[in-house]
Amino acid sequence: MTRPSHEIGHALGTPQRRLLVAATAGDLALLERTARKLDGGRGRLAEAVESVKDHGVGALHLAAACKKAEVCEYLVEDVRVDVDALDINGRTPLVWAITCKGGRADLDIVRYLLDHGANPDNVDKSGFTPLHEATKAGHCEVVELLLSRGAYVDPFSSEHGTPLHLAAIHKQDGAMKILLDHHADCNKIVGCFSTPLMLAMCSHSVKCVNLLIEAGADVKGMRTTTPLQAAARNGLTDVLKTLLDAGADPNVRNEFGHLPIQIAACFGTREDVEILFEVTTSRIEAVHDWSVDGIISYIKSEPKLEDNPLSKMSVAKLKEEGNKALDKEDYDAALKFYNMAMMVNTENLDVILIGNRGFCRLHVGNGEGALNDAQFCRTMRPDSAHPCWLQGYSYVQLQEYEKACDAFLDGLKLKPGFTGIEKALREALRLLKESHTDKKNGLEVQYREAHVFL
Repeated sequence: MTRPSHEIGHALGTPQRRLLVAATAGDLALLERTARKLDGGRGRLAEAVESVKDHGVGALHLAAACKKAEVCEYLVEDVRVDVDALDINGRTPLVWAITCKGGRADLDIVRYLLDHGANPDNVDKSGFTPLHEATKAGHCEVVELLLSRGAYVDPFSSEHGTPLHLAAIHKQDGAMKILLDHHADCNKIVGCFSTPLMLAMCSHSVKCVNLLIEAGADVKGMRTTTPLQAAARNGLTDVLKTLLDAGADPNVRNEFGHLPIQIAACFGTREDVEILFEVTTSRIEAVHDWSVDGIISYIKSEPKLEDNPLSKMSVAKLKEEGNKALDKEDYDAALKFYNMAMMVNTENLDVILIGNRGFCRLHVGNGEGALNDAQFCRTMRPDSAHPCWLQGYSYVQLQEYEKACDAFLDGLKLKPGFTGIEKALREALRLLKESHTDKKNGLEVQYREAHVFL
């Protein structure tokens, strides 16, 4: 969310334009005269003033954004306009005051609006609240003020997460400390795996990382996606040490089977490799010289992305060839095309491609990888039953039958009567019961009943 901006669209010379210009300029005398003229002696001043909007932006929005305190007081106390009026994006005058002209909020105007009933938890169309905006901009005094007035510390936007996520992304360690002092959830997930800790590492904010770890952030991560891998990828040497001291596991491989020490050798520094070498107990089978130099040499000797002939193909062509291989049930070949498509196009992740890749991973026995893809697809397609199917069978392959049942049930809620999911749920329930009596039986997966994401 960027700072609201506005150019008044009413025609020159009209009283409507004069009203909005007066509010912007802080010309109280002109504002009062124009308001009375618009009212025409009917005695409905608030109605007259509130009817003047441009894309939902009214006089109070503009006065708050331009730090015109006297105009705000006149509009709220004398005219009695709605202090929570919404512009077309669902933003109130309070948000306009927080994201005001010049970039620094006028604390007095923010306080005034709150004193006169402004809702500190109003959610706009993007899922942002005033606390999101204040945190993103690093307005610590406003963050404190909003929380002191009862603002919820963990409002959640499906796209951007909580204010704590924004503090991590934008390196706002001051605002982050305030949020954590008010018991913000430091392990809340947005998207598939993005906790505030993961985002703080992506933004290279060591201060935010340390604050989150001190507050009890989970340093172990989720399955094949861990903070330690992110630190290794981003070359955050100090963070590596902090994570290891806090109990992070250096032996957890990512979805491609790479250890943090491999990632460090590829993206980090020699010091990172040395740190991880001391604590890594798992081995890389292809590395015969198990030493810091041996690991670095091995990584440097691996083929580069640009040396792979597939990297010369367009993303569209890679997807097309992957789909052809999938139709032929050549899952290994399909995976090569899908993985390359993702490597050459990391910015725009394709949910259909990722769903098909997860389907292939399931067939080749990579349950962890399939689960990662399923979780991404569920996030991107929350109303679709197919990601639930993929997630359920991934859990089955990992022998986590209770979670499999939950995923299949979610799918049936979204698509009642989905035959493939109904059958899978019955089998998962059977396996769950048998697992409780220490029996181990396999589940015959009816893959072709699932329908791929094509």
